[in-house]
Amino acid sequence: STEAMRALPVTVSSSAKVALEQARKLREQELASGEGGSGGIKPGTQCKNNGCSNVYEDEKSLQQKCRFHPGAPVFHEGYKYWSCCKKKKTTEFSEFLSFAGCTEGTCVFQDDPTKKKKALCRYDFFQQGGNVTLSIYAKKVDPDNCSFLLSPNRLTLSILFDMVNNFSLDVELFGRVDPEACKVAILAPKVEITLKKADGTSWSELGNLLSSEVEGDED
Repeated sequence: STEAMRALPVTVSSSAKVALEQARKLREQELASGEGGSGGIKPGTQCKNNGCSNVYEDEKSLQQKCRFHPGAPVFHEGYKYWSCCKKKKTTEFSEFLSFAGCTEGTCVFQDDPTKKKKALCRYDFFQQGGNVTLSIYAKKVDPDNCSFLLSPNRLTLSILFDMVNNFSLDVELFGRVDPEACKVAILAPKVEITLKKADGTSWSELGNLLSSEVEGDED
């Protein structure tokens, strides 16, 4: 779409602010103690690579074979799949999460504290009156590192949550909306986007997903 995009107004609930502040303090403590950095790995820590279920027990765990998805999760036309193995698709979220990795490598049991990670969020929508409400289930969302852009027929968003996880969505909406009457609310358990319909059309779906690959890591 060539129609102009505008930034949506965002409100943040007090409980969401508290959750974010607690997460920041915990993150600072972890970094100060070396956890998530170059310090020791706690037994029971699961591999960070998408699709790998290996768990760290001791140093021998570092030698395990890691089968993972190097690509990004994609949601398109109701199907869910990994960008690295597009032939394997499903409409079921739980089945998608169980897809075995397509690449073999080395397990990663520690986060790079400076690196934003690819992430996946569950989302759904409902209609009430003249509004469509989109709920994205992300916690500890940082409003200073989010963007919500809207035109009458397109929504583009990027959300940073849990301090290091990044989720983005770009959708050509099923129907037209009035951007000036739309808004975003960041709540403790989710992000809620209220879209005001430009007409009385009933939406059978959110729209055509132009891209819901999560943002890749910066090189």
